[in-house]
Amino acid sequence: FSSVDQIYHLASPASPPNYMYNPIKTLKTNTIGTLNMLGLAKRVGARLLLASTSEVYGDPEVHPQNEDYWGHVNPIGPRACYDEGKRVAETMCYAYMKQEGVEVRVARIFNTFGPRMHMNDGRVVSNFILQALQGEPLTVYGPGTQTRAFQYVSDLVNGLVALMNSNVSSPVNLGNPEEHTILEFAQLIKKLVGSGSEIQFLSEAQDDPQKRKPDIKKAKLLLGWEPVVPLEEGLNKAIHYFRKELEYQANNQYIPKPKPARMKKGRTRHN
Repeated sequence: FSSVDQIYHLASPASPPNYMYNPIKTLKTNTIGTLNMLGLAKRVGARLLLASTSEVYGDPEVHPQNEDYWGHVNPIGPRACYDEGKRVAETMCYAYMKQEGVEVRVARIFNTFGPRMHMNDGRVVSNFILQALQGEPLTVYGPGTQTRAFQYVSDLVNGLVALMNSNVSSPVNLGNPEEHTILEFAQLIKKLVGSGSEIQFLSEAQDDPQKRKPDIKKAKLLLGWEPVVPLEEGLNKAIHYFRKELEYQANNQYIPKPKPARMKKGRTRHN
């Protein structure tokens, strides 16, 4: 491990169903996992980039969210294992920087999507695409007026690399400031898929942030970074991927084959 210069600490479940399913594992990944990575960075003299999250802002009372906002988080709510896990991971980074001189980079990542997402990820974009492709109702939690801002995965990757290679040690938002309501997303995805699915309204999720929009002035100014992939272009790529995946799954269902005749003592025995 002597030749490690950079560590990207991207580990942690990120979709609410995933991190709520195993809150203890989520906490351990973000606390013990982060301590392990910071210890490694210290030992080998590497720079560590932490994948933090817009969730550190909680259900924000400031809009759009900039890096100086301290957040509005319920420490005992269903999302706390993730929100507070990431908040303390940031705290750990700056403790190691201050006390041990470890170089840290903290990316506050806003909603991201793209091909190769897990199909049953449980996040809104993958849910809607899957539902639209399968002709099922698109499920909207609450009235659909809550907003999200989605960036395409390649934009995020470019932002992470730019941040890692910069000299900016304070947190930086990486996200797309183009804000849409959840209902608008549902309608757009329906249109792009060409689906006749209806939109179904379910009861609201607890502690679901009502607004999400990154202020990315800092990334623009200090990293020269901003998202460049238009929403529809990114969605079309994701839809194409999901369509292929569904076809692949449909064509490759495991079909039990009849057992071949077994050879035994030179004779063929038919079952």
